[in-house]
Amino acid sequence: MASCFSSDYRTARNLLLAHTRQAGGWRHECHEHPLEGLDGLPIYIDTFWKGRQDAPRVLVICSGTHGAEGLCGSALQSRFVEQAHHLPDDVAVLLIHGVNPHGFSHLRRVTEDNVDLNRNFIDFSAPLPANEDYRDLNALLNPSELPPGAIEAILEDVQALQRSMEFMRFVKAVSGGQYEFPNGVQFGGAAPAWSRRTIEAIWQAWLGQAGIVVQIDVHSGLGPFGYGALMMAADPDEPHKAVTAGWFRDMLVTPRPVSQADTILGGYLNGALEQQLGAAWVIPMTLEFGTEPPEAVFRAMIEDNWLVHHGDVNSPRGREIKQRLLGAFYPDSQDWRDAVLTRGEQVFSQALGGLAQLQRKGV
Repeated sequence: MASCFSSDYRTARNLLLAHTRQAGGWRHECHEHPLEGLDGLPIYIDTFWKGRQDAPRVLVICSGTHGAEGLCGSALQSRFVEQAHHLPDDVAVLLIHGVNPHGFSHLRRVTEDNVDLNRNFIDFSAPLPANEDYRDLNALLNPSELPPGAIEAILEDVQALQRSMEFMRFVKAVSGGQYEFPNGVQFGGAAPAWSRRTIEAIWQAWLGQAGIVVQIDVHSGLGPFGYGALMMAADPDEPHKAVTAGWFRDMLVTPRPVSQADTILGGYLNGALEQQLGAAWVIPMTLEFGTEPPEAVFRAMIEDNWLVHHGDVNSPRGREIKQRLLGAFYPDSQDWRDAVLTRGEQVFSQALGGLAQLQRKGV
């Protein structure tokens, strides 16, 4: 099972290509990014399809929406291919590898434009969401200088802020996304990013015929070490809340927000899939694997943002920061990797089995 894990984007992509070729039956397409990877070679969003092209039920598994988190998702995709699941005639699988290939290759959570892709799926023709609390924090979270000891002081200030604010307001301020400071953290962009435009075209090409789509977007960096939490937004009366409870049992379901005050801004890939495939029954979920404590993950994000905009990525300090970022989203731990594979296998098998049995009028 350890053969599923890779140390970088190129190795991960080549491994998944090799696994799908060896398994047979996978149709591969690639979408080349306009920029090069860290190694100077082309980078891609890759799609792998197995099953009838007109299958009415499709399981979609995504990796790398947040680039540096792609190593975790890629390993699970390779393992899924290795397991050679039997697909009923009316079920297909779509693997989308490296949704944000630039961040994946360059070991950044964000895209080439410093965009958090999971804040980018908004209507840019409408007024942009405002995050006034972040505006007051940008100088703290996005410093132009970061001398020794500064990051510890920043984290102390953030912890003090958390104690002083209502929880939802604090989360929205530091993590909800912002559209005002292009070099700041959690920047949602000024226009649809290349990755957004490309994956929307992929959805249209591959999923336009589907009646039921179950999507699992794999992430890492949030939660207890090695634990894979399934999360979904659904109101109590939505049918897929009850359906997925029967499939998975242990799942975090949050109600859909009824007002801007109830949401953490938005712009999520899962929500965009629901909107684009309005004629289908879309069941979108996030599978999030815990890694390091929240303060360590947040530190890595702040340091990396400073490094790219104000530091030297190739300096000894730059390499040290990148190593911390890697550990925050992809721990060098066999126990963690074993837990990730075990949970991933369980979730994908349950989703595939549930999807095969799910009934909808006309499907």
